[in-house]
Amino acid sequence: MRLLLTTGILVIFLVAFSDSRSDGAPEKACTSLEPEHGASKPKASLSPYAVKVSKVLVVKGEKLQVMITSSPEGVNFHGFMMQARAPGTTTPLGTFTEFPSEAQTLNCQDGNQNTVSHTNAYQKKSMKFEWQAPSDYEGDIIFNATVVQNFGTYWTGVISDIVKVADHSGDNSSHSVGISTTKSPKTTTTPEPYTTEKVVKATVRADPVYDGCGETKACFGSSPDCVEMQDCPAFVSILVKGSYYEFEMKGTDVQYVAVGLSDDKFMGDDSVIECANDGSGSKGVNAYMSWNPGKFNQRLSDNITNNAIELLTGTAADGTLHCKVSRSEVTEIMGRTYDLANNKYFLLLAAGNLKGDKSLAFHDVYVASAESNYLSDVSGFTAASKLLIRLHGAFMVTAWIGSASLGILLARYFRQTWVGTQFCGKDLWFAWHRMFMVLTWSLTVVAFILIFVDRQDWSDGPHAILGVITTFLAFIQPFGAALRPHPDSRKRPIFNWLHWLVGNVAHILAIVTIFFAGKLTNAELPAWLIWILVAYVAFHVCMHLILSIAGCISERQSGKRVNSFPMKDITNSRMPLQSAERKQDAPHSCFRKLMLAVYIVGILAITVAIIVIIVLAPIEEEWERLTSRASGN
Repeated sequence: MRLLLTTGILVIFLVAFSDSRSDGAPEKACTSLEPEHGASKPKASLSPYAVKVSKVLVVKGEKLQVMITSSPEGVNFHGFMMQARAPGTTTPLGTFTEFPSEAQTLNCQDGNQNTVSHTNAYQKKSMKFEWQAPSDYEGDIIFNATVVQNFGTYWTGVISDIVKVADHSGDNSSHSVGISTTKSPKTTTTPEPYTTEKVVKATVRADPVYDGCGETKACFGSSPDCVEMQDCPAFVSILVKGSYYEFEMKGTDVQYVAVGLSDDKFMGDDSVIECANDGSGSKGVNAYMSWNPGKFNQRLSDNITNNAIELLTGTAADGTLHCKVSRSEVTEIMGRTYDLANNKYFLLLAAGNLKGDKSLAFHDVYVASAESNYLSDVSGFTAASKLLIRLHGAFMVTAWIGSASLGILLARYFRQTWVGTQFCGKDLWFAWHRMFMVLTWSLTVVAFILIFVDRQDWSDGPHAILGVITTFLAFIQPFGAALRPHPDSRKRPIFNWLHWLVGNVAHILAIVTIFFAGKLTNAELPAWLIWILVAYVAFHVCMHLILSIAGCISERQSGKRVNSFPMKDITNSRMPLQSAERKQDAPHSCFRKLMLAVYIVGILAITVAIIVIIVLAPIEEEWERLTSRASGN
C-alpha cells in the first residue's frame, strides 16, 4: 500500500504523456505519415519547410542526397517522417543508406529502411540523408514528408521535385539540382553537397515590416528584443496617417494575428482587430473587428462596428501572415468610444490558429504591454513583466519536487536511523521532516498568492483546478498535524492514515499540476521539459522501491518490523521506549544514509535544472538569440 500512490505517479504520467512521440514516429503511421500523438489537424497553410533533392534523374540502384530544411531558413522543427513514393501511391520505395544521428530508419510495409523519422524532440534546422533507388523500379518518385514544428503544429504533404528513376546510365549532370559552386560534365553517382547560403538568412532578417520602428511608428513584439532582432513570432506596428491609424500585423506559422486595445493588461472588454487567413478576401486573408467579453473572443458584424476598419493589404505566403489595416481615429464599439489620439491603451497581442467556423481559437502566442501608452508615441510598447509567473513556477517546483519529496522520504524510511540523536528535543528524522514540510507549506502559499496577484482573476483548465486542490490540501496539513492525538489514543491510527493520505495525495497532484504547466502558453516552457519531469518520477519511484526492499531485509535481520511505514508509530504498548531495539539504529542504516545522499543529489540537480528552465523561459529562443549575436548574424 505504501508504494501504491508512488507507483501511481509514474503510471499516470506515462499514460498521459506517452502520446508526445518525441522518440520518432510509430510504424502504424507508415501509410498516413500523420503524427500519432493526438495533436490537431495538419496546417492548411503553406509549409515553411521544403524537401530538396541533389538530382532529378537517377539510375536504378544509384544514390542521391535528400534534405529536409526550412524555407526560408530559420524556422526550426522538432520531428519528421519521410518516404520516397511513386506519385499518387502510399508504398515506400528505395532505401535510406545514410542518415544523421538524430534520425532513424523504419521498415514500413515489409520494406527495409525505406522510411526515416526523428529520434528525439530537440530542435533541428535541417536534416540530410542518402537514399538509394530500388533496382526493380523504373519511373517517377517523389519524397513525401510530414514535418512537426511543435506538438500541435505540423504539415503533411511536404514534397520534393519529381525524381525519375531510369534503367540505364547516361549523362545526367544537367539534372542535378544540388546547391554547389561547380558542376562536372562527367557522369557521376556521387551526390553533390548542400551548402548553406548566408545571404538567404540576411535577406530574411532585412524585413521591411520593422522599418521605422521607434522613429515613425510604434512597434510591439511578442518576445523580448524581437523587434530589434527582427524575428518576432507575432508583431504589430502603429503608424499615424492623419485621422487614421494604420495597424501592420505579422505572424509566423499561424492563421491569425490579433491586436486588442485594453484598459488593463488582461482580456476582458477589449476592442480587437484581427488579421485572419481564412480563405476570404482577394488573397485568402481578411480583417475583422471583434470584442473580448471576457476570456474569449467574439467577432462583430459591420453594422455594429460601422466599418471602422479597412483592410489595405493582406497576404499569407511562406508561413508568414501579414496585414495592413486602417482604423478610424474615433470609433464607437459595443457602447464604448475609442479615441486613439487622446486616450492611452494597453496592447494585447495574440496569434494562433482558427476554429472550424473560422473564428479565433485559443492563442498559441500571447503577450500584453507592461503599461498603457498613446498609440502615436513612437517609443513603442514593452511587454509586461513575467516575474511573478516565473517566481510562482520556481517556488512550486522547489516546494514539491525538492522539499516535499525529501520530507516524505525521511518520514517513511528513516524513523529508525540516527536513533539517539536529537535536534531541538526531537528525533532527527522528525526535525528534518518538519522543516522540509514547513518549507513546502510556505513556498506553496506564497506561490499561490503570487499567481493571483499577477493574473488578478481565476483561470480555468486542469493546471489551475489541480493547483487550487493541491494548495488547499497543503494548507490544512500542518493544522491537522498540530491536532494529532497522544500515541496511546485510540484515534492515533486514524490520524496517522489521514495525515499520510492527505500528504501523499497533495504530492501526487502537485506533480501532475507541474506536468500540465508545461503546456501553458504563458509559461513558455520547452516541450522537452516533460522528459526531465519523467526522469524525476522514475528516479523518485526507484528510490522508494530500493528503500522499501532494504526495509524488508532490515526487518528480518532485526527480528521485528522496522517502522519505515508512516501509518504505525514506533512507540506503542507492545514496544516500550526502553526497549534495546529502540536505542540503536535498525540494520543497514549506513546503506539508507548512502541512498539518502544519492537522493538528495538527484533531487537537487533536477530541481535546479527545472528552475533554470522556468526563469530563463523561453530558453530555446533565448539560446538562439545569444548564439546568433555571438556569431554576428
